[in-house]
Amino acid sequence: MAYTYFYMSNEAFLLINGPLVSLNIIANIFYVYCLIFSRQRLKQPLLTLLGLLVWCSVAYCTSLIGMYFGLHQQASIEAFLVSWMIVQYYAHNSMTCYVWLNFYYYIQIVPAQRSLWIWMKKNIRSVIYVALTVDTILLLFNSTVSIAGSVLLTPTFTNGTWTGHVNGELLVISRVGFIILRLYIFFCLCIMMVSSFSTVCYLYRHMKSMAQSSSKFTSPRIQSQRRVTITGILQGVFYLLYDSFYLVDSFTQMFQMHFYFSPWITFTATSLYISCTTVNLGIGLIHPSIHSLYTALSSLGLRGVLEPIPADSGEGRGHLGQVQKD
Repeated sequence: MAYTYFYMSNEAFLLINGPLVSLNIIANIFYVYCLIFSRQRLKQPLLTLLGLLVWCSVAYCTSLIGMYFGLHQQASIEAFLVSWMIVQYYAHNSMTCYVWLNFYYYIQIVPAQRSLWIWMKKNIRSVIYVALTVDTILLLFNSTVSIAGSVLLTPTFTNGTWTGHVNGELLVISRVGFIILRLYIFFCLCIMMVSSFSTVCYLYRHMKSMAQSSSKFTSPRIQSQRRVTITGILQGVFYLLYDSFYLVDSFTQMFQMHFYFSPWITFTATSLYISCTTVNLGIGLIHPSIHSLYTALSSLGLRGVLEPIPADSGEGRGHLGQVQKD
């Protein structure tokens, strides 16, 4: 039986992933500065969610670098598979963290009317922490089973056939874990899309009522809410595209279909998703930090380098401080 192998050369992998990884690391270092030195103290659980997103991006990039050099140092196939699963763990963790960040903004922006949403709004910190705990348990379980399966089974593909020792119980557990993870990722996708579009509908009705009362749309609060909503929808699209690719890629590996992708293609798709997440995160983080960065540079005698930003112009106030409410 012939298998179709979608291949990416080592040079193409470096050409695409090298700049992406470098820019991600630089951007997230700046985001760490934004989180630490922000003039507006971020409340929990917002600070935890943003910190986890930054950590996942940095951990993914450093793990990918370590895996690449380890592979070229002729490391064992087991070490390569373990590092592969670690990279995928941080990619999935980044996906689910952004879902709960989007849900947090939805709870903060849209007024609660039903008793369940009122309870969630009052206990949003506990709700987010429980969701993150469930994330960690599911992702760690799936990663552990996948690593065990990859290291212990490690079938080889030779002359059109797969050979190697297969443990039936471990194979069943691995597939059950895979199905549970896919269902959970799909559940998170539904949460992201419902919360994003519900926020869009609320803001549309709100701005329509403001237009009828001749109110302006230029207040920092409205602008920040619109920005959060747009980035949430964009992230939902990125989430759907990457999850669809990863679902196909996982099926080709687990169920031995007639085609499969090179690992470099899988890592490149993951790097693109992480980069999109970094850009989306920066849209919110960079606004409140430009003024802080200008102030820091001015204190070092570099006032002439940047044009002054009026303190009352509304610039420099991103959604970090405007959206969160008690």
